Amino acid sequence: MKSATANSADVVLRATKVAKIYKEGELRTDVLHEVSFSVKRGETVSIVGASGTGKSTLLHILGGLDTATGGEVEVEGQTMSRLSDRARGQLRNRSLGFIYQFHHLLPEFTALENVCMPLLIRGTSIAKARTLATELLERVGLAARVAHKPGELS
Repeated sequence: MKSATANSADVVLRATKVAKIYKEGELRTDVLHEVSFSVKRGETVSIVGASGTGKSTLLHILGGLDTATGGEVEVEGQTMSRLSDRARGQLRNRSLGFIYQFHHLLPEFTALENVCMPLLIRGTSIAKARTLATELLERVGLAARVAHKPGELS
């Protein structure tokens, strides 16, 4: 991963000393300890590690689905911890996407319809959403599978 000091104009995501501690009674589990990195526009990043090392926790914090117990996350220059739940949701809808190992797609809809959903929620017209979703599916090699349901995709 790149350094947290990458040129600010190019950075779309920045994590600075992100920490996460879970506490239950006397039990304390340090999951993340001062994780820092940045992602530039156009860059592809993978988060890999053994089971139970905090990958999902980090992704949930980066996406504003969970909060860190320390540090900061910035997306498109906006500090996630300073945003309301609604503003975090809007930023997530505009600027972030997740591809989970176990997909969270709506089984009754096609691949195209599933990709259209966030765009429609954002207020994009149906025609524009279909065009953008088709382009995205083409970029990931699924152009021939747009009409397939999630159970028919691997």
